[in-house]
Amino acid sequence: MLAKLFWESPSGRRFPRIHANTVIWTPYLHPVITTWTWQCLQAILDFSDPFSTEVKPRILLMGLRRSGKSSIQKVVFHKMSPNETLFLESTNKICREDVSNSSFVNFQIWDFPGQIDFFDPTFDYEMIFRGTGALIFVIDSQDDYMEALARLHLTVTRAYKVNTDINFEVFIHKVDGLSDDHKIETQRDIHQRANDDLADAGLEKIHLSFYLTSIYDHSIFEAFSKVVQKLIPQLPTLENLLNIFISNSGIEKAFLFDVVSKIYIATDSTPVDMQTYELCCDMIDVVIDISCIYGLKEDGAGTPYDKESTAIIKLNNTTVLYLKEVTKFLALVCFVREESFERKGLIDYNFHCFRKAIHEVFEVRMKVVKSRKVQNRLQKKKGATPNGTPRVLL
Repeated sequence: MLAKLFWESPSGRRFPRIHANTVIWTPYLHPVITTWTWQCLQAILDFSDPFSTEVKPRILLMGLRRSGKSSIQKVVFHKMSPNETLFLESTNKICREDVSNSSFVNFQIWDFPGQIDFFDPTFDYEMIFRGTGALIFVIDSQDDYMEALARLHLTVTRAYKVNTDINFEVFIHKVDGLSDDHKIETQRDIHQRANDDLADAGLEKIHLSFYLTSIYDHSIFEAFSKVVQKLIPQLPTLENLLNIFISNSGIEKAFLFDVVSKIYIATDSTPVDMQTYELCCDMIDVVIDISCIYGLKEDGAGTPYDKESTAIIKLNNTTVLYLKEVTKFLALVCFVREESFERKGLIDYNFHCFRKAIHEVFEVRMKVVKSRKVQNRLQKKKGATPNGTPRVLL
């Protein structure tokens, strides 16, 4: 795609000077930030999580062996190249990872080996499901999925008995090797069989969400975005703020992205187009890559992504991509028509109001976390004598 790239350098930063009329050929960009850029971003940005004391929702990755669970986690949250996942060894133990220390998104991911029978009597599966926010079951679309559907049914029914609030998500994975017609037919067949099994068991009220995914395109990021959005309590507020912002600014589409994972935590009420989402991901890659190269001072001081970070890309179809920093974890990416972008001053003023509102939303969250922290300390003090010996309740 042809694009005109304009880079607005923050004060004190050294960025390449690109002439306004320079046309740059930008081929399809890979959906992940390169490893060295990821390491640069982690090393320089302070990803200390102010909500680390908060009880984080748990996401379980389940499925049969070699279905692609570990590859999904590595590509989305570790910026591993999809080709490198071919050399990953099969997972032989439960891997638990806290995602909250590397981005704004706060949750834990538990990757379960496909060969482990966690319904064995020696396994406390109730403890696992009790604190779970979402259960992602990965099905290899290029393999015989009858066994996977049987395991899916067993897993969902057992989990629902323990925790009725779990969101059940089914990733029909590795669809990059299927034709478009085959993708649709596979999704329809899996959807029909899975829901029929639940109906036969009298569990029609269990809702399964289905996604076609692949680590070789942006579909896995979009699917994970929709999973994570269900775990964000502020989602309705964020969507409402985005709707107000675009309606008063002449913007066609807006996404609120987590910069590190490229998961969009909210968007406006207009439908999401896959190509639009891909362009946003590519823009974030460009901004972070260039910032890590040119955005630091000669001694390496400073941050590649800060409150002054801004990027404008003009496409050859009279559309403008506009990126603005919201917090050190979040970025707003907008699609604007060129004629509407002529009122950039209005857009920037409305963005200032939007950014202020976002900060206020999460200030409320911070107060709730601090309040919980104080309550936990008080409860611990009540349950202990002055010498530190716990009281025994009779």
